[in-house]
Parts: sequence; C-alpha cells; structure tokens
Amino acid sequence: MKFFLDENESPAVLAPLRAVFFRHEFVAAHDERLRGTLDPDLIREVKGRGFDAIMTQDRNQLSNRNERAAYIETGLHWIGHREPDAAGLQLIAATASAYLAAMPHILDALSEVTGAHSFRVVNFPLQAGQRVKINPLNM
Repeated sequence: MKFFLDENESPAVLAPLRAVFFRHEFVAAHDERLRGTLDPDLIREVKGRGFDAIMTQDRNQLSNRNERAAYIETGLHWIGHREPDAAGLQLIAATASAYLAAMPHILDALSEVTGAHSFRVVNFPLQAGQRVKINPLNM
C-alpha cells in the first residue's frame, strides 16, 4: 500500500514507518511537491498518484463537506490523530509511536474494507510517569 504523509506531519516519522513496514510505501507532501495544495484538490491529486491513504493531523477534513466528499469520491482513506501537546523530539516520538502501534491494525482492516474509511489513531500519553518508571538500583 502507498501512504501519503500530509504537510502537517513531520517527515521525521517516515524513517521508522519505512523501516518497520518496509513492504509499504510512505511518502511526504514535500517529496511529492504538494505543499500548500487545497485539501479537496490534494485528495484528488494524491489518489491520482496511486496513494491509498493520507496520514494527517487535519481532523477537519472529516467534517468539511467538500473534503469529506473528495475522500468518498476517490475511495482514499483518512488516517489521522489529534496533534499531541508536545514539541521537538517528543512530538516526533509521540507521532511515530502512535502510527507504529496502529499500523498493523490499519493494514489488517484495509485488506477487508471497500470504499473510503477513516482511521482515528489514538495518541500515547506523553507525561514521563505515564511512559516510563524510573527507579534507582540498590544493593
């Protein structure tokens, strides 16, 4: 399958996705020279270039009538999540880990569905205490 990473996602998440899901193609908006394209046109253009889904933080694409219609018309899938309340490396790690954990389930579902579908990826907790337990080693 071929996945288009919208311009609102960091291209830094591509490397882990490509490494783990090497049988699939992950391409950024920048690589396709599609930055700044209006969403209905973008959706149609992405489908015309052979992509199966758009990965994005733009949840408005599902509620906007024209954008939703473009997804339905093209059969392109929407894969997205809420923007994590993070920045820098934490933002990249949170986004990449959420996509990495969700992708096996998404790929399984994509093999069984017809027509356009949305896949809402759940972000991971970001607080240190929610992600890792740190304890001193004592003798």
